[in-house]
Amino acid sequence: MKAWSAQPAKRVAVVGIAALGAVSLLGGCGFETRQQAAAVVNGEVIHESDVRETYDQLKAAKLDFAENIVVTALVAAPLLKDVVGKSGSWKPDETYASVISSIPDATDTTKEFVAAVALIQSQKMTPADVAAYRADLKKADISVNPKYGSVVQSAEGPVYFTIGQQTPNWVKPGGNTAPATAPATAPAQ
Repeated sequence: MKAWSAQPAKRVAVVGIAALGAVSLLGGCGFETRQQAAAVVNGEVIHESDVRETYDQLKAAKLDFAENIVVTALVAAPLLKDVVGKSGSWKPDETYASVISSIPDATDTTKEFVAAVALIQSQKMTPADVAAYRADLKKADISVNPKYGSVVQSAEGPVYFTIGQQTPNWVKPGGNTAPATAPATAPAQ
């Protein structure tokens, strides 16, 4: 009787170990993906490779944007697109078309970046669009790779947040930031 009941227990143990192995492998994939992410917005990953490619395409077109600005615009892009898509207040315009035509083989990520910047520069968002965007931004689940800094909420600005260093990066050498002192003057006589 004991031999009979040991067999099913052995099978359950083997199946359990196999399931744990599968879960750990799948969990590892998610961790690796998050490590390669520049940012994650509401579960959607913005890959570092896409940020780098967009940065390189912009640079080749003589458009000078820092990588953290690229990440900022790519984080804001889907939220902005949803808001103006519902209201119809903005569609890709001449500015968008002109910039995209200057970037041969622009990737979808580069097009998202250019659309977000063109929308912001157009200033065609209505007050209702801005309110809806800010509400969506407050609810958004945003995580940023520390390489780019962190999300800093703002009451002003075109996207109402920035991505950057909140504290100085002590690893990188910087210029002398000590305040200049006025030369000593002789006492009045």
